[in-house]
Amino acid sequence: MPATFRRRIQRAAFTAWCCAVQLAAGRHAAPAQAWTFLGDSTPTWEQVIDRYRALAEGRSSARLLEIGRDDGGQPLHLFVVSDGGPFTPDSIRARGRNVLFILNGIHPGEPDGIDASLMLAQALLDSDQLMGLTAHTAVCIVPIYNVSGALRRDTLSRVDQNGPTVFGQRANARNLDLNRDLVKADARNTQALVQALQRWDPDVFLDTHVSDGADHRYTMELLTTRREKLDPAVARFMDQVLVPGLQRWMEGRGIAMCPYFETVAQVPDSGLTAFFDGPRYTSGHAALFNTLGLLAESHMLKPYADRVNATFQLMLAVLAVLDEHGADLRRARAEAARNTAAAAGFPLHWHLDSTRVERLPWKGYAAVWETSAVSGLPRLRYDHSRPVDTTLPWYDTYVPGPVRTKPAAYLLPQAWREVGQRLAMVGVPFERVPSDTTLHAEVYRIADLRTMREPYEGRYLHRDILLSTSTEAVPVRAGDLLIPMGTRYDRFLMAVLEPDAPDSYFAWGFFDAVLQQKEWFSDYVFEDVAEDLLKRDPALRAALEQRRALDPAFAADAWAQLAFVYQRSPYMEPAYRRYPVLRVLRP
Repeated sequence: MPATFRRRIQRAAFTAWCCAVQLAAGRHAAPAQAWTFLGDSTPTWEQVIDRYRALAEGRSSARLLEIGRDDGGQPLHLFVVSDGGPFTPDSIRARGRNVLFILNGIHPGEPDGIDASLMLAQALLDSDQLMGLTAHTAVCIVPIYNVSGALRRDTLSRVDQNGPTVFGQRANARNLDLNRDLVKADARNTQALVQALQRWDPDVFLDTHVSDGADHRYTMELLTTRREKLDPAVARFMDQVLVPGLQRWMEGRGIAMCPYFETVAQVPDSGLTAFFDGPRYTSGHAALFNTLGLLAESHMLKPYADRVNATFQLMLAVLAVLDEHGADLRRARAEAARNTAAAAGFPLHWHLDSTRVERLPWKGYAAVWETSAVSGLPRLRYDHSRPVDTTLPWYDTYVPGPVRTKPAAYLLPQAWREVGQRLAMVGVPFERVPSDTTLHAEVYRIADLRTMREPYEGRYLHRDILLSTSTEAVPVRAGDLLIPMGTRYDRFLMAVLEPDAPDSYFAWGFFDAVLQQKEWFSDYVFEDVAEDLLKRDPALRAALEQRRALDPAFAADAWAQLAFVYQRSPYMEPAYRRYPVLRVLRP
């Protein structure tokens, strides 16, 4: 297709979309309130990319880049708005600018951010007043992250959602939920994203969604990453500057916003709990690098146009806070990087503190219980004719478990290349052991664990992992990966390399081969060996007798008793349940 003809088509598509956006008369002086989305439809992926191409064409302040591929093979794009350039992360940082990174369409059935970001990009580039918000901040927009999910458009998969008329589906081409994939990075989408985040190192990461759950009068629910996981300086900025600034902006535009929540029981009156975003989620993964992770969760039952406009205004609110306080956040994150490198260790586990209860102002509806026409049992309905203004119990404090002390370094044997590849994607610094040697290290063995009975996002996730630890002189091979601690990556490394962490690589199944015993025995031969072992090891005999006394089925199973002795004997293979990653100790 000739380039001139292609540009005409792009301009025509862009003009058609503009019909859904009410623009102020003054093209270069439109205030934030003048930009309004109308209608109940969202464009296709092809149309979205064409519109960004049209926006970038001939502009000195915008670029459309490719950053990788979707699992379905389609390109992933990044649209960068940087007033007067430049368009590389290093150059932007060198000019003292912040980076706001916006991710859209991780769940394409929740497309509010797709349209809001198109409107944001156009507003910034067409309005001198709004472009002023980027004087100190570059804006990076992923137009649609889950492209293969966006291409499967239908009207049915979001049965609870009020518009748009047609939308994409949650899963990508590999049937993965990409907002559970940030650690394991099984999707090509995720691999592209984590590398882009490593390069751009955003100060604020905004992921756009649509919420499920209880009915209420708020158009927007705001999820922030857990403050307890952030460095104190960054957590203070989030709690004292960013969130209050966003709330003031939204209130000033008449948009009701509440914290993202889960209900203790079926209705909000039971109390609300804050969500804990582990590293598998976008915001939880961002927090490991002291990036402020936000999720815009517009409410599913509000009209589509209202949700898009609320998401658009939240994006502007983030820019407004960064415009005023961006330098403070840059200083806080620099301090956080130093503190992360210097910390003695970090907690791996967290639990909700049910004794810490606040009161949250609440704009809801009366919950009514009626007889279900389907089941004949009580069913819930929210009565919109009876708005409720009250306060509800709000559980918003998570308590850390014990702090796990850092090693001097981790040693990853080169055999586990999939893990090494993921560390490299994130930008973790490591070096190759130059020659065969021996290291003084802590070695974990998996004493016990529970594994999910059904696959979860393509893997059988492990949990409740119990470890035993020994200190050994361990031979390592030339080419193994030595990963030093004392960098800004330390929190991330402990979250993924300590095997009992909830989202560790071990928990996600990257080391499952060590859980299978490879060598066994012939019972009639090992009988004599076992008898001799028990004669020479009173402790082993006592352990066997105790197990027999406590477990009648075991006491009646001759083979199980031989296996018990074998697994505690010198003949047992040393690699069984031995976690391959070493915690290297200081000399």
